[in-house]
Amino acid sequence: MLGQLLDGRYQVLQVLGGGGFGQTYIAQDTHRPGFPKCVVKHLKPVTRSPEFLETARRLFSSEAETLEKLGNHDQIPRLLAYFEDNQEFFLVQEFIEGQTLKAELFPNQHWTEDRVIQLLQQVLSILQFIHSHNVIHRDIKPDNIIRRQQDGKLVLIDFGAVKQVQTQLLTVPGRTGATIIIGTPGYMSTEQGQGKPRPNSDIYSLGIIAIQSLTGLHPINFEEDSDTGEISWQHQANVSSELASVLSKMVLHHFKQRYQSAAEVLQVLKHFDTKVEAPLPQPAFFTQPPQASLSQENSIGYQPASILSAENYNRLETILLEFVGPVASRLLRQVAASAPNLEELINQLSLHLRGNQQIDFKKKTTFLLEKPTLLQELTVISEIKSNNLPSQEPQLISDSFVNQCERELADLIGPIAKFLVQKAVKSSGQISRAEFVKLLASQIPEHQKALQFQQRLLS
Repeated sequence: MLGQLLDGRYQVLQVLGGGGFGQTYIAQDTHRPGFPKCVVKHLKPVTRSPEFLETARRLFSSEAETLEKLGNHDQIPRLLAYFEDNQEFFLVQEFIEGQTLKAELFPNQHWTEDRVIQLLQQVLSILQFIHSHNVIHRDIKPDNIIRRQQDGKLVLIDFGAVKQVQTQLLTVPGRTGATIIIGTPGYMSTEQGQGKPRPNSDIYSLGIIAIQSLTGLHPINFEEDSDTGEISWQHQANVSSELASVLSKMVLHHFKQRYQSAAEVLQVLKHFDTKVEAPLPQPAFFTQPPQASLSQENSIGYQPASILSAENYNRLETILLEFVGPVASRLLRQVAASAPNLEELINQLSLHLRGNQQIDFKKKTTFLLEKPTLLQELTVISEIKSNNLPSQEPQLISDSFVNQCERELADLIGPIAKFLVQKAVKSSGQISRAEFVKLLASQIPEHQKALQFQQRLLS
């Protein structure tokens, strides 16, 4: 599908995922200025009998109308188009630039109460809106909540309305079978797991995310009270009794005992005294890493952005990439914003790693903490002058490097690589090799392949 033009307009850039019912792509709208990105959901009926196709067509049209109404909310992606081609169905939705909430939830990292309350208020207001349209999301989880880059607001994506269409299209008419459950284990309530979701099933899922953010634990690791069967979590979080009470009621086992509406929870939260916290720093795509002068590096009270030279910043990011994957860039920027010195920066980064990983990470970054002797500094200066060696500036991209990127990318995603590389060259301006490679890697749908691509070109 890569490179294919859908409906004569939407050119597929990347395959995000899929299954027996169809696939999801990132595409660009070739009919609009600047070729903006969009998300295309491709739904395939399991059979093409005329009767079934007519039923599927009505269902598809109905759910598309629902998504059209939901898109009137600022924090829900807009439906841009829907069409049928060769007896298959396509939904085109707004592409949200940003990062998922999953990228902000680190193991053993505890959010503040104020930050959790802001999360609850934003998502509950979205749920109040969709529930008023008789829609249940059915898959509230960190992967489906995006912090929009332009304003830091949370956006809810991947609605169960589309999954319901997929379920119907996957079911052969006249054949009964097990119910296809929509939801994600750990975030899914009991009644939803039985195929009977209710509006407060979404409230349950949101409560689970809030507890995850407070405890630093993934839901699969939550303890259960042996007497009541309810989730036991308060002893693992620094939380007030008031907020703990709200969250515990959101995630009660039986839906009748929970809050019955998002509005009800919002009303309770109104009485909480919260401070507005700024959203976490977002990845500044294609931005040159901070460069520091020698005088800044040697001063006592330098700013966090001056902790590392541009070259060592890129080296540290490449090392971190080995341990945490694509979130390395965002994590480094977030921690570097508050670390007072280089040693503390490395210590704080290591806290996001497990046991042996912390030791390996610190070993690999030791060279950044070693201060060269005066003799070593003079030797380097002498070699630069006598051999005309390049100074430690980030390497900019050359034609030969662009060709190398194109070859490596083509090995992983095929002929569309040439198109993506040339587009990146035109749009990226003067950026370093590392940033150029990261830009291209973001177009590779499989995490392992994206990591492999970066390691090949940056090692």
